[in-house]
Amino acid sequence: MRIWLGLLALGCAWLFFRQALPEDTYLKLPGLPKAIEIVLDSHAVPHIYAGTADDAYFALGYLHAQDRLWQMDLNRRVGSGRLAEIFGGDVLEQDRFMRVLGLRRAAEVNLQQLDPATLASLQTYAQGVNAYLAQDHFLPVEFYLAGAPRPEPWQPADSLVWLKTMAWRLSGNWWEELLNLKLQQRLSPEQFADLFPPYPGDAPRALPDVKNLYAGLAPLAGKLLAQHREEAHKSIGSNNWVVDGSRTTSGKPLLANDPHLPLTAPSLWYFAHLHAPGLNAVGATLPGIPGILLGRNQRVAWSFTNTGPDSQDIFLEKLLSDQSNRYLTPTGSEAFTTLQEIIKVKDQADQELTIRVSRHGPVISDVDNDARQAAPNGMAAALSWVGLRQDDATIRFMLNAGRAQSASELKAFARDFHTPQQNIVYADADGNIGFVAAGRVPVRSSDNVLSGRLPAPGWLAGYDWQGLIPFEQLPQQTASQDGKIVTANQKITPPAYPYFITSGWALPYRAERIGALLDSHAKHGVASFAAIQHDVANPFASQLLPRLLTITVEELESKQILQGLRNWDRCMADDSAQPLIFAEWIRQLAAILYQEKLGDLYELVGDYQPQFLLQVLNNSHGGGGRWCAAANSGAALCDAEIKLALEAALTNLKRYYGDDPVQWRWGKSHVTVFKHHPFGQVPFLSALFNVEGESPGGMDTVNVSGYRYDEDSGRYLGEAGAAFRAIYDLAEPENSVFILGTGQSGNPFSSHYRDMTSAWLQGGYVPLMTDRERILNGAVERIHLQPE
Repeated sequence: MRIWLGLLALGCAWLFFRQALPEDTYLKLPGLPKAIEIVLDSHAVPHIYAGTADDAYFALGYLHAQDRLWQMDLNRRVGSGRLAEIFGGDVLEQDRFMRVLGLRRAAEVNLQQLDPATLASLQTYAQGVNAYLAQDHFLPVEFYLAGAPRPEPWQPADSLVWLKTMAWRLSGNWWEELLNLKLQQRLSPEQFADLFPPYPGDAPRALPDVKNLYAGLAPLAGKLLAQHREEAHKSIGSNNWVVDGSRTTSGKPLLANDPHLPLTAPSLWYFAHLHAPGLNAVGATLPGIPGILLGRNQRVAWSFTNTGPDSQDIFLEKLLSDQSNRYLTPTGSEAFTTLQEIIKVKDQADQELTIRVSRHGPVISDVDNDARQAAPNGMAAALSWVGLRQDDATIRFMLNAGRAQSASELKAFARDFHTPQQNIVYADADGNIGFVAAGRVPVRSSDNVLSGRLPAPGWLAGYDWQGLIPFEQLPQQTASQDGKIVTANQKITPPAYPYFITSGWALPYRAERIGALLDSHAKHGVASFAAIQHDVANPFASQLLPRLLTITVEELESKQILQGLRNWDRCMADDSAQPLIFAEWIRQLAAILYQEKLGDLYELVGDYQPQFLLQVLNNSHGGGGRWCAAANSGAALCDAEIKLALEAALTNLKRYYGDDPVQWRWGKSHVTVFKHHPFGQVPFLSALFNVEGESPGGMDTVNVSGYRYDEDSGRYLGEAGAAFRAIYDLAEPENSVFILGTGQSGNPFSSHYRDMTSAWLQGGYVPLMTDRERILNGAVERIHLQPE
């Protein structure tokens, strides 16, 4: 009997260890020079072991295609202006605009300027993608739903197109020039200054009056703004911070990063570990592009936040009355460069498109017939953007950053990071920390009174760019007196900085809160950094509520509501009613104060303007008198509007959440939505493709939520925020952690499509490892790629 029990025990042990061992898969691939090993952990993060860095990029291309093929194909179509081939005429205007913008043309020119090593890496990555495409796989379900053809082979230019598309989305200040132009037609200079006050501590800067010069541009502005309305809603930013060893329990630096972008399913990001001679890096990759964009190796960690420079200008080119193909320049006339392109449209005839390019850039007023007819007074609108330059080498940073062995070497690699400008905060194992706002920013002459805030006369030399800010003179530092560096899209230029970067810095709420939380502890570790990343204190509420609570109300319920707000800790917690009441109150207040005045432009300006509310409600610079009705005797200016907004807020909240305010909860009304493109907005399919969850946070909390109010559901949809979070420990790199908002897979039927969402919502993390023994201990599959 004991023998049988022993055999049974041995059998059970064998089964247990057999199940614990990772499954081995062997694949023979054409074009692969040497064998590559891929170890997948329990969250489907691949650890790639290759003989060369380019072989690792081959494997990364294969895995990107395996897990994110629809996302990759869609993204290159967006940047190339080829969506109409699968979605038909509904997206034709978008394709026209992207063809005129010319991201594909710029990418193909950049490709020709790259050094042989970089070009070889792009080609090897493309071979990996195509090795997957060459196999007889079922396509992702989206291809069948859309009736889309099998993807074409991946080209190196496709990677650069996607990189440029990302840069374009992070450089969207061109449409602000058109919006400003429209607003100038409706608001007095004082009202415009109220609506867009200067950065705290800066002097006001009035817009020059160009109404007469550009009166005919209003129709064009409206057309282009309507095309890009969706971009105006996106809350794009990020947090990163680092402390040196004097402020950590380990004596070595700690670095944190959470990039804020529109939230998508699948995630924009894909985590991977690349191991090859001279390369042992782990972090966030972009499907469609080789290399680690954000992450760490054994010696260095690096992180981004968006600087938000004014890197785009619209120039009005004056056409010659007798020669429509020529325009005026400071030295005479020039002919437009003319290009012809064909746009294929599903179920329709091909569309011919004529593209004109001036010395400043593509003529965006040629985007379609309506816009062409709207061009004012014999003018054409051209767009200048640093991302269209022929020598953009941003891809080199992505390929080289993972090799950096010191902070100074990482900074040297950042010279190649050209667009979009990013606040790169970094640290190394020797204890060094630093920051550089790497990227190309145009230099405008001192007598350029427009400063990128309104379209510029293209025929006047004084408005032309005067080169780029030299890398050595970009904002940067290589140490910190107080042992910390924080960037959160706030103003990062030192006093008396000689160059103009932007007038649109993000308000310093997040940066100041992060700094205060860092200073609240003498020493930090991974756990305290994680707590900071999930902090939901609302500094704006702390500033505005004292003014809101000065009103007098008669109704018992309103009195109870105000008392609850007085007792509120100003945190946007998901289990509290007060964040919901505050958010709805200020939303209603914004509508009362300026919706009627702005009309159709209200949606573009948005219903969340914190500095405007503070100035107007406190009657700073006389703003209250310009936006609020005259006060009755005994009442303060704007009290009537505040009370009316409170009444409207309570009425609306009852409509959606019941009559008992005690039952209201911010988490129930505030839902983070990772939206799939394009099926996330299709009834029935959205439930399959979108990833949602109740969440804390708000517009100005460290745990940020770029939400918008949905009129149909009464919910505040968090559509932008921290797509991933990471904390890097330079004392013990294996203690580093990360979390994605969704999962690694792009297949909605996969267990890895949303398997990190719960942890993301609740403040959890997973290890960010490079130690092979630990990786193998947690492995679930080993893939062996072998030459065919």
